[in-house]
Amino acid sequence: MKTGLLNDDYCHRALLLGPSPFLARLSEVGLKQDGSGCLSTALFDQFVAIDPARNLQELRAYGALPWWTCDDLRVSFWRPVASFTQWVDHRLFPGSLRLMHVHSILWFAATVFAVSLLYRRLTDAGWVAGLAALLYLLGDFSYFPTMWLANRNVLLSLFFGALALILHDRHRTQGGTFALVAAPACLLGSLLSAEAGVATLAYLFAYEVALREGRWTGRVLALMPFAVVTIGWRLAYNVLGYGAGGGGFYFDPVREPLRYTLAVLDRAPFFLGGQWTTVPPDLYSLFSGLSKQVLWGVLLLVAITIPALMLPLFRANRRARFWLVGMSLSALPVCATVPMSRALVFVAVGAFGLIAEFVGSWQQKARWVPTLGWHRTVMSVLIVTLLVAHLPWAAVRRVTIAQVTRRLERHVNKTMAISLLWWWRHEDLVLVNAPNPAAFLYDPFRNAYNGRSLPGGVRVLAPAFGALEVVRTQPHRLVIRAVAGSLLDCPDHGWPHFISFYRVLGDVRGSGRPMQVGQRIALPRMTVEVMQVDDRGLPVAAAFDFAVPLEDSSLQWIYWDWSFRDYAVFPIPGVGQTVTLAGPFP
Repeated sequence: MKTGLLNDDYCHRALLLGPSPFLARLSEVGLKQDGSGCLSTALFDQFVAIDPARNLQELRAYGALPWWTCDDLRVSFWRPVASFTQWVDHRLFPGSLRLMHVHSILWFAATVFAVSLLYRRLTDAGWVAGLAALLYLLGDFSYFPTMWLANRNVLLSLFFGALALILHDRHRTQGGTFALVAAPACLLGSLLSAEAGVATLAYLFAYEVALREGRWTGRVLALMPFAVVTIGWRLAYNVLGYGAGGGGFYFDPVREPLRYTLAVLDRAPFFLGGQWTTVPPDLYSLFSGLSKQVLWGVLLLVAITIPALMLPLFRANRRARFWLVGMSLSALPVCATVPMSRALVFVAVGAFGLIAEFVGSWQQKARWVPTLGWHRTVMSVLIVTLLVAHLPWAAVRRVTIAQVTRRLERHVNKTMAISLLWWWRHEDLVLVNAPNPAAFLYDPFRNAYNGRSLPGGVRVLAPAFGALEVVRTQPHRLVIRAVAGSLLDCPDHGWPHFISFYRVLGDVRGSGRPMQVGQRIALPRMTVEVMQVDDRGLPVAAAFDFAVPLEDSSLQWIYWDWSFRDYAVFPIPGVGQTVTLAGPFP
């Protein structure tokens, strides 16, 4: 309740609040928010972060997006149900962020309740359903979607998805027109809350495959209403111009099927192995090189080995097969985004249902349970390990997640020159290097909301991912060259490091979009020329021509000093002089 706003929340508030000094400050620097406060704007524009046809040029012109952003970068989502709930927040209590957080907490409660009802409906023993619900409640993956207003959409999506499954089971076991109609309607509510709602289809498919008997034609026909709803939703999604692509953070399965397929192979072990072990999938973005490959291999082994050890359970127990298939298939949609714990909300439903079913069958001494031998010993160890990881250890993590999240937020905030903007009186803020270039997408909105003055533009010349050589060749020109690799490369390192996370977060130029030597990017008061590229087409050196001499009072120069992990005033070199800026590693 004390969190306030975070990242996208500032951008969303600019669209939801209506006329205010907040919007006036943004308009002064060319970041207008047309239609702010209107319901139609909320329903169709709130989750359009970057779109070539709507705002990419304006964001790049100001510097909220860096100069190397590809022209077709798109992060544009259609989530009208989630948008409506936040539009209501800004109509009922626009001045109370605490009440907005209470609203999210209530949705979290409703979601856990709906998931609990699903467990109870599909499980024979009440205590087994209760165990699954307790495991789900303690998982720290739901903290971030509850704490972050912009991420409420995931809770809504799961809430409607769980209702769809409950109603589908009611229709298939009891009949009735209401459930027949309401289940697809709830699926639509899930899809219109977040794209993650596609995972609901994974569980519906698993239900027909694992829990139903009879002819396959009947099972396929039972899924047809859901298929029609999903296809209709996706067609509307495409026609309205929504989708993601162009960068490395999101992959659209429909628009980029090959890249998405490769992303599934790369990311699925972090989701599935991480769910089994409680190893945070977020480590995907913190490791690099060989250490990341080793972690990928370990998690893949875990994701294969644990279900393999449970094979006797799957042979004897339909519900266990249902949870496994649902869990595994629900991981596919979330592979469209970088692995994060908050993306596990659907995967965890199947995982905890399966763990509870495993424990329940073992406790009841089901026929499949081995009585002697190494298999019994291994499975006993597996049960103890899963329960320890997901009960006491999960409870500890749940208690500490708020403190951990605040520390991480402070770490990220330090990578933005917020303190310097308090006394800003210059035309442009020039950052020679920045460790987290993607953060400046939110920075103008955050500063405008907090009443701070905004520069005329922000110019991030290069990421601070590695060592840089800075040469002043003319009074108006600066040339920056990567000492190793390209300007956009992050050096390999053996241990988790935030620089890898910033590299993944700020990938606004995905693979297959090369730059050319001599390519020029014209921005207000500055032009960039690509001087050298590597074999992938990524810039190795670039020249920056300013409209005024570099010492002009309209420019304020700063750089990221890895020695102090903070920004400092950049000493502008004389013509012909060179300055070397160290990278994050010796």
